[in-house]
Amino acid sequence: MELEDINTIAVLGAGNMGHGIAEVAALAGFDVNLRDIKEEFVQNGYEGIEWSLGKLAENDQISEADADAALDRVTPLVDFEEAVSDADFVIEAVPEKMEIKKDVYGELEEYAPDHTIFATNTSSLSITELSEVTERPEQFCGMHFFNPPVRMQLVEVITGAHTNEDVLDVTEELAEEMGKSPVRVRKDSPGFIVNRVLVPLMNEAAWIVESGDATIEEVDSATKFDMGLPMGSFELADQVGIDVGYHVLEYMHEVLGDAYEPCPLLAEKVEEGNLGKKTGTGFYDYEDGGVDIPTDAGNEDVILRLQAVMANEVGKLVGNDVAPAGEIDEAVMLGAGFPEGPARMADDAGLSTLLETLESLHEETGSERYEPADYLEDAPRSAASPTRKMTKASSSRPSASRSPVRWSDKSSSTAHTA
Repeated sequence: MELEDINTIAVLGAGNMGHGIAEVAALAGFDVNLRDIKEEFVQNGYEGIEWSLGKLAENDQISEADADAALDRVTPLVDFEEAVSDADFVIEAVPEKMEIKKDVYGELEEYAPDHTIFATNTSSLSITELSEVTERPEQFCGMHFFNPPVRMQLVEVITGAHTNEDVLDVTEELAEEMGKSPVRVRKDSPGFIVNRVLVPLMNEAAWIVESGDATIEEVDSATKFDMGLPMGSFELADQVGIDVGYHVLEYMHEVLGDAYEPCPLLAEKVEEGNLGKKTGTGFYDYEDGGVDIPTDAGNEDVILRLQAVMANEVGKLVGNDVAPAGEIDEAVMLGAGFPEGPARMADDAGLSTLLETLESLHEETGSERYEPADYLEDAPRSAASPTRKMTKASSSRPSASRSPVRWSDKSSSTAHTA
């Protein structure tokens, strides 16, 4: 299939992500069938699109005529067959539960035309496992938008074990036609790129507090004001929803093992129903002042610990050929608003320093989450390799025993055999 063959897009699920994706597709000139299981759900989604388009026009980001034309391209539907029978491309955005998604694909296979490409907006679940519910796994991929889709630039385009290359190519072209910046995820791995970096960072922040090594305010001060991230780790968890990150972490724990064991502090918040901003209380109390992060409460130990955990995730992603370092940086900057990507941040801190931090924590605690990735272990020792460009690393704790190497000097990387 070529991009010009895509005329009608079906979006399954009319919640915040679904109706946002539908709006983006309609603004790009595609006819959109927006479907949900109840009339009230799909009408709420349609009204969300109408409101958003109105705001865009009110702020002179689009004309009134363009807003009206985009809304006219959206058809709200409940009947499944009607929604997908003429679709050239389907984007599924139903709740993030494997069994719910599998049920949808069983029904979709029955009614969708043979040529239709299936794409899931999952933020972490296995593309391969979902594709195998269908009779066309080669026409199945991930197309992960970020919330809110109208504003966020990144789309992760994820391959499954069976996905044809031309399906990934046309999905990237479709994302670009929608005004987005696609980043290819080259291997089906839980959390893909952005969540694979952010969720372990959130978990480690919680473990630091759980262990009594720092307070929530001290961790968020380090994250926001020393590391320069857009939000503190706990502030971000509250903004996204503690339950959202926790469920991604549970899935990563199930698939990838004990290195991703959820911190009890996160589990407690979910069990209590204190999920963050949306419930009024999370790590901060939004009914009594909200977020108040001191600007100067961070310390070097917290900073190094968080940087080391992020660097380790980058090492796993690069080493397992999920994505090269440069594209990881691009994805995290676009999808999470980081001023610099995690690979470049690791370079600036010094890979040797971060590796030593992980080794020290692993020896001290025995926890699998501190076990260094093979790729990260090898990187400092590979500095003399002619395949790696070297520069002087910036580190406050240079190691005499290991020569530094910079990941971000190369925009791409060859897979390392772990």
